[in-house]
Amino acid sequence: MDKFLELLPYSGKAVISVFLVALAGVFIVRSKIASQEALRLLGRLAVYLFLPCLLFHKIAAAISPEQLREYWIFPVTCILYISLGLLLGRLTVMLCKPRPEMKSGVIAAIAFNNSGYIPISLVVAITAVFPAFVNDPQAADQAIAFVSIYLLGYSPLLWTVGYSLISGRKLSDFSLNKLFTPPVIGMLTGAAVGLILPLKAMLCYPAGLLNPVYNAVGVIGEATVPCVLVFLGGCLASGPVRGVINKRTIFSVILIKLIIFPAIALGYVWLLRYSGVLPASLLASLVLVIEAGVPTANNLVVMATVTNPGIENGMATLIFWTYLASIITLTFTVLAAAWVFGA
Repeated sequence: MDKFLELLPYSGKAVISVFLVALAGVFIVRSKIASQEALRLLGRLAVYLFLPCLLFHKIAAAISPEQLREYWIFPVTCILYISLGLLLGRLTVMLCKPRPEMKSGVIAAIAFNNSGYIPISLVVAITAVFPAFVNDPQAADQAIAFVSIYLLGYSPLLWTVGYSLISGRKLSDFSLNKLFTPPVIGMLTGAAVGLILPLKAMLCYPAGLLNPVYNAVGVIGEATVPCVLVFLGGCLASGPVRGVINKRTIFSVILIKLIIFPAIALGYVWLLRYSGVLPASLLASLVLVIEAGVPTANNLVVMATVTNPGIENGMATLIFWTYLASIITLTFTVLAAAWVFGA
């Protein structure tokens, strides 16, 4: 228990620092410093430029054939998490009886987490404050690489199954070009560079011919975390919409997604480590537990806006409350994982 309490300030500091940056987004929208159009531009820059550069830069340097063989369980875990989320989502719909048009949205809200922006921001904060990582200059890059390997399983499912749930369209209507988004392209090209050793030497090593290009990409990628968090804060600045979804459903989504799900993940990751499937890495274990405990993917609102405006307000309201609740739940999720796995 003493160790648990000792880790609490570090866990709280990491989570609060992430949400304080997001609060800046709330401020600039509420004070009308930035318009909604400016906010959308920031979001587009994050998706089309900053995040792809960050993923490429970190994966290219951190990934190797040995690491990919060692951490194959990450994309597999992503598939398992989403499958469990779909099951729990259907049970939630049966018990809570939301409005008919919101049923598929509730299922998607439980199944699909914000598995990129929030985990990347959070692991960067964790490696900056936790004693186990502060003296390791490679910890943040390694953590981002873990998140990226996890996303290899996430993106295809979000833009197929998630898109189908939100839009109400069949999977057969899915367009393949939606899968190859700029962040996915950044991940794949970074993985290709990391796995092709002569190319990696040319780009990632200081003596390499193309190293200035690699460094420039890294500088652009550094803008990802603050810009994404400001964007997310701005998106949540208008607050929830009353009456579009019942309180029982909101409470159930928070309970299942932010409390029960990460508790299941703790046991699952412990089992992976005990069986030797997952190496005994604190950082890898933290990433897998965090991926289970982050709030709903904000991309679901984007999908609803474009394909099914009737559920846009309901999805935005669910996301608002899950993000607000996650300030507390994520603190204890990180704390529990660090305590169980030996920070």
